[in-house]
Amino acid sequence: MSFGFITKKMMKEIRSIHTKNSNLLRVYGFGSFFRSGHANDCDLLLVVKNDASNLGKLHADLSKEFLELGLKLSIDFDLTVLTEREHKSSPLKEHDRLVSIVG
Repeated sequence: MSFGFITKKMMKEIRSIHTKNSNLLRVYGFGSFFRSGHANDCDLLLVVKNDASNLGKLHADLSKEFLELGLKLSIDFDLTVLTEREHKSSPLKEHDRLVSIVG
């Protein structure tokens, strides 16, 4: 599979995950997968609502969804999950180079 095909399919599937989960506000890509297409994994930043109940369960549910998607697309996802408040503080080294996927 080409990088372009994987990216289009991946983005479609991520949008589906976003639609199913009202606590997931935005999804961004970053890292070598989005810079060059030659990477061992795909780094994603998931931004969730500040007031989402049971953040631990939400994290576990999202991790499971992306694990299943990764198996389906043969991509290892490396997830970072931040609340809106955490996201606004720009804690990631590559925060200024985020690629918007959803939101």
